Amino acid sequence: MVYRGLKLDPFQRQAMDYIEEGKSVLVAAPTGTGKTLIADYLIEEVLEEGGEVVYTAPVKALSNQKYREYCSYFGRDKVGLVTGDLVINRDAPIRIMTTEILRNILLEGPRLMAEQEQTPQDVDEKTGLDIDVFSPSDVVLPDLEELEAVIIDEIHFLDDEDRGTVWEELLIYLPSSIRILGLSATLSNLEEFADWLTQIREAQVEVVLETERAVPLELRVACKEIGSLVDTGTFEKQYGRWKSGQQGKKKKKNNRRGGMTRHVDILRMMSSDHYPALYFIYSRRMVEMLARKLARHPLGRRLNGKKDTRQIDDHLRRFEEEFPGVLTRDLRKMYRKGIAFHHAGLHVALKALVEELYESKLLKILYCTSTFALGINMPARTVIFDALTKFNGTDFVPLTIREFMQMAGRSGRRGIDEVGTVVIRQDFEHFHEVRPLLHKLLTEESEPVTSSFNLSYHSVVNLVERFDEVQIRYMLDQSFRAYQDEQMAGVVEDRIEELMDKGGTDNREKRRRLAALRRELAYLERPRLWEAFSRKVALLKRHGYLGDDNCLNAPAKVLSHIKIEEIFVTELLMKGVFEDRTPEELFGIMVGLVQRLPRKAKVFYPEDDKWFAIFDRVEKVYESQIVQEAQELVDQETVYTPELMPLGERWAKGEELASILRDIKSRTDLSGDLVGGFRRAKDLVSQIRQVHHRDEARWKALTTLLRQVTRDEVQVLD
Repeated sequence: MVYRGLKLDPFQRQAMDYIEEGKSVLVAAPTGTGKTLIADYLIEEVLEEGGEVVYTAPVKALSNQKYREYCSYFGRDKVGLVTGDLVINRDAPIRIMTTEILRNILLEGPRLMAEQEQTPQDVDEKTGLDIDVFSPSDVVLPDLEELEAVIIDEIHFLDDEDRGTVWEELLIYLPSSIRILGLSATLSNLEEFADWLTQIREAQVEVVLETERAVPLELRVACKEIGSLVDTGTFEKQYGRWKSGQQGKKKKKNNRRGGMTRHVDILRMMSSDHYPALYFIYSRRMVEMLARKLARHPLGRRLNGKKDTRQIDDHLRRFEEEFPGVLTRDLRKMYRKGIAFHHAGLHVALKALVEELYESKLLKILYCTSTFALGINMPARTVIFDALTKFNGTDFVPLTIREFMQMAGRSGRRGIDEVGTVVIRQDFEHFHEVRPLLHKLLTEESEPVTSSFNLSYHSVVNLVERFDEVQIRYMLDQSFRAYQDEQMAGVVEDRIEELMDKGGTDNREKRRRLAALRRELAYLERPRLWEAFSRKVALLKRHGYLGDDNCLNAPAKVLSHIKIEEIFVTELLMKGVFEDRTPEELFGIMVGLVQRLPRKAKVFYPEDDKWFAIFDRVEKVYESQIVQEAQELVDQETVYTPELMPLGERWAKGEELASILRDIKSRTDLSGDLVGGFRRAKDLVSQIRQVHHRDEARWKALTTLLRQVTRDEVQVLD
């Protein structure tokens, strides 16, 4: 079978057969094998039937890429985009949205529909046309009779510690009449995951598993002391010789030939056939620094040919016409050499440019952080790992198998390369530290997906508003956490029965094992999710959010709209902190509630002393008992970055990004962080606007503010 000019693999054909039969499907396959082609097939089928489909993704970059891709396939009129940053064509039959947005719509749906009928209309006085500013908070689901399917990309994100709960809620709230297509990396507990999906969807979810890559991977180790890229077996032998040669020698810093293996050494070992390459490193500062070093190195001047350079010049010329003053002289030189870097803090327009150059096969090497590997379809011929451990903010931790394969899977372009090359930078001196990890990464199955279920306060009040306790407890029992506990309890019961069948409990050792198993069983059988939910309800009652009969008091009605720093923002609203603020000051405060700065970044003090009085008022709420208690219950640190607040006000007043950035001292580009903060602050303002849906004057003032901040970089589809 051929689809879009591509000969399909058996797993793709099998999944498409299930789709034609009208079934829900879970597809698990390695990165780069063509899972999203199955999603495209489902979308085409739904459109042909006159229905509607939602495509959800865990990260904005993937949502934006799918939007651009589907606009080219199906036409802009048929595709909509709804993320925390942007709302485009919100009523299109194909809607691409982040998973959080769809969860929120399902959770709040009936109330949102009712409130939209009460929302004041904002009309242009000259034209008489509705000029409302849409945000994710204003988007509702299409008629459920029209919505035929939901595609959930990277469905294994369900076990993400910070955001995974959203995936479980989405799958629980989504009506079982709507088909799902789950796309996943390979998991060691795939059948368990599929059985749970079948149970909560109340219909068979078919499983399609592919373990082989379309383009096989070849692993190589780069070590300066060997001088070439070698396979792991050769490296192990060379390491053994090196280690025996070190016996009895005193350890000295200069007791090594040639010193540490560096990124340029790896590139020297590579042939022209190894390009284009992705170089993964887990530090923004190092990503930028290594790219700039290569651009200045003689090796960097030999990467690109004249033809590629001319094509790059065309891209840069168009870019500068659209974004004058963004492209610096150093970046221009770097890009012309086929070298670039990419990380979350990069200027949004530059990020889009780098991706455009990469997709056009004009970059030879791209230094990037691990976020580049997530979902975005940008394969290379070679993937280079600077290390197999990364700093998580506290300690250096090993890569998981899933993380390693997500990045390694970017090597090998289907239909172009016979193999994909994966290179690991490794010196003999530290090999003993990573040797067990390397063995694990190459031989073991990917980690199982596990539940990280932890309801937000926004979810709690919306559930309490719509359902009684029996219904809520049933929904909690539908979670993957509850399912896994139930399965494990069955295993423990079998172990207890097995021990008991062996007769007698006279042995001191046997009694201990039985006692331990019974304690474990009691723990697994406890309604832990209900207990956690009840603790949150108790906190909300204790602080006057809920009445004794679970009715929503004024604070809870506000909270039902707030999805970012929920309790903190609600308390600021209820304490009147926003009441005497200008719209621009309000936006500034929002920026400080949604964005953190890298540890070593510094913001210069604001010139206007008024901000110190504002900081004091906000900080009193931040340190209040309810905010601190709420933070502990969800085990998440509340965002509070006061130094960003004056910068947000300046953006709302119309100041340019470049001017604002001059008041931040940082070793890396923070444009993307700042714009991301402005975008999330805009979303938070729109949530506050929903709180005031019956107050026409406040609604219009906040709508005007949303227009003020929706400009320049905030509007860029990166």
